[in-house]
Amino acid sequence: QRVLAHLAGGASIHARAEFSDRLTEPLEQKDAADLVPFNTLDDGVAGYVFDLLPLHTAFAVEASHGVDVASPTSTEQPLRQRSSPGTSERLAELLRASLDPLAADKPRIVNSPVSPHEILRLIQDVGIDLVDAAWAQRAADIGIALDFRFPAPTVPSHGDSPLPRIRTGGKRDLGHNLFDSLYAHDHSRLASAFLDGKAAAAEGSSASPQDAMSPVCHCGACSPRAPGARLLHSPVDDQVWQDPLYPLPPNTLQPPFVRSYLHHLLHTHEMSSHSLLAMHNLHVLDAFLAGVRNVLSSPAGAEGFAHEVERFEQVYDEEMVLWDEAEKIWLEVERARG
Repeated sequence: QRVLAHLAGGASIHARAEFSDRLTEPLEQKDAADLVPFNTLDDGVAGYVFDLLPLHTAFAVEASHGVDVASPTSTEQPLRQRSSPGTSERLAELLRASLDPLAADKPRIVNSPVSPHEILRLIQDVGIDLVDAAWAQRAADIGIALDFRFPAPTVPSHGDSPLPRIRTGGKRDLGHNLFDSLYAHDHSRLASAFLDGKAAAAEGSSASPQDAMSPVCHCGACSPRAPGARLLHSPVDDQVWQDPLYPLPPNTLQPPFVRSYLHHLLHTHEMSSHSLLAMHNLHVLDAFLAGVRNVLSSPAGAEGFAHEVERFEQVYDEEMVLWDEAEKIWLEVERARG
């Protein structure tokens, strides 16, 4: 049972239900001998996979009055896949149509969710167990450093690290567009919602990413450490490394990489900018999912989770304006690069 079944059927509730029903039908006699000891195809399935990208694309095409975004001759810009309570409700309806005939105890995996808001609603409404990190990785690609937590913090920041921008409606961005010139002289750590390792150590904090009061981002961008060993290419390297006055003792915490430095790296096309952002964003997503697990396992359970989801939606902007702005500047920089 190592097969993960992709549940097909597109944006049709009937087609999805029909596909899943076929998985639970008894095997035909001509196939049964080759599939012993399974009685149905579903018996040999370890879990279920949903790819949200084609569903979001279908919704976007509907909203644009039938623009064919897949056509190679189309002059239209690709449509952004967006999340909203309305699209999440439609997704939940489609996914439940696929899952209703199937076993409830097998993992449910989602590819390509487009926001943490959508992830939360799919967990709440569908019982999704696993998600991929494409959304956080894409944010790194276009220069966004994620800066949010679940549950949404009651104290929004630590120290003097500026918070993400507040949009119309009073909701806060999910991160920072470090391509923006606003960050050229912002010498603070990447996320206001997390401490960096060196600051936490200086405060004598024993905080961990699970600590809701003072979480620490342990990624290689926010809590870098001096290497424990060096690649020595010559006797000169060996002499420098053995020097007791060498400024980087092995494996010691170093100051975090700051927003202004990442801004510089992005505009000079340094690959390290994307490596640092990817490390950071994946840690933020990991801490987000750890927060989900903690709330669900708390005494408040599903009721407490529903309350925290509602509060998250009230605090953080789901319009993804930040993504539009970041992609615009990213494209300008790419064009300037040639």
